[in-house]
Amino acid sequence: MRMSTRATMFVLLMSAIATPFLRAEESPSPVPVAAQMLSLQKARELTLLKSASLRKAELAVDAASLVKKAQDYDFLPSLSASVGGSSDYGSGMTLAESLSATANVEASATVFDGGKNAALSKKYSLATDAARESLRATRVSLIGSADSAFFAVLEAEASVDAAASDLDAAKLRLKIAQTKVDAGSLSKADYLQTESETASYETTLISAKKSLSSARAKLCYLTGLPASTEPERIDFAGYDGLLGKLEALDESGIDKLVASLVAMAKANSPSLSNYALASGQAAMSLEAAKSAYFPSVSAGLSQSLTLNPSGLGPTSSLSLSASLSLDLWTTKNAVDQAQIAVKEAALDAEDGSSTLELDMSQAVYEWLSSARAIPSSAKALEYAESNYENVLEKFKLSSATASDLSTAEALVSADKTALIAARYAFLSDLSSLRGLLGLEDEDKFLEALP
Repeated sequence: MRMSTRATMFVLLMSAIATPFLRAEESPSPVPVAAQMLSLQKARELTLLKSASLRKAELAVDAASLVKKAQDYDFLPSLSASVGGSSDYGSGMTLAESLSATANVEASATVFDGGKNAALSKKYSLATDAARESLRATRVSLIGSADSAFFAVLEAEASVDAAASDLDAAKLRLKIAQTKVDAGSLSKADYLQTESETASYETTLISAKKSLSSARAKLCYLTGLPASTEPERIDFAGYDGLLGKLEALDESGIDKLVASLVAMAKANSPSLSNYALASGQAAMSLEAAKSAYFPSVSAGLSQSLTLNPSGLGPTSSLSLSASLSLDLWTTKNAVDQAQIAVKEAALDAEDGSSTLELDMSQAVYEWLSSARAIPSSAKALEYAESNYENVLEKFKLSSATASDLSTAEALVSADKTALIAARYAFLSDLSSLRGLLGLEDEDKFLEALP
């Protein structure tokens, strides 16, 4: 009777100790009241606003536009004016009779240059378009950097929460183990192992907090916000419909999705647009080089007005000149070089298109993989937590060993880490897809999904 009472009291004692420490589902870390909340959209906007590389890309567009204007001005008439005076003072002449003044206005223009100016004007127009595409590519890249930094902070926070939960569970196991040691039902070796594993979880938590601090520092650097800034949590439940849609895709559906996104990327990618613009610029350089085979014709008009003691004497003249370089070997060499540049640009465009198609296909498959890993990881975690609770109860009743509980606890920790990784890999892969598509917002991409 005494032994039965003692066993019952022991079980009750274990339950009392364990109740405050029971492992619960992962909950978000409390947000400091004074923390400034930051949305993903706001993080993108602040990153763009703070970026020096974006300012430089904008200046590059202005510079390219000015080069285009300068080339267009070359084909406009060139105007000049001059004014002069002289004195031819001789014997028997008054000073007034010896004075004379001349005003001269000249205009000259290229009438025909073999199409050189038109080709160069078109080339620099394409260069301006290329600068704009580079500006767009810079914006897309910076938005990707903001996404990466934002998600890194959230993932690090989730890892800290998970590590803290693991440590709480380890401390619970250590308390129970201490009670069992005191009651003589657990060996000292098993207790020391439990103590060592608890210390290991403490180390993991410290490491997770260090990673969080590093992630926060990068986000603050990109946005210019203080370290107290807290990113808004992602509501993953909002992606359930999308995850279900992706999970239901069969092989045929996946192939159609890949083909659709590749086509969208080729139509909208700034890098691919720049390849096409580079090919156009090379073609215009070739046309400009070929223009040297033709003569250049210029016309000039001069209007002079002379004032002297004998009266006012206007004079006008019109001139027309043509020039042609006879160094045909030099012209041919320049044309040959330009033709090679055209071929190289065409190869770059072809290679760029193939590379984009490959990158896009791989990105889609990676995104689908991470999307499908989320529900399976969630189910695995649900089973692991249920198993842990069962093993914990058995451990309290000495029906399970400390090693059994340690294994169950490690399984929960591993599955929780896997779920966190899958969720943020899904978001990161989505951001990568958006970048390859040349979009600044993934909503347009998600709307295009079948």
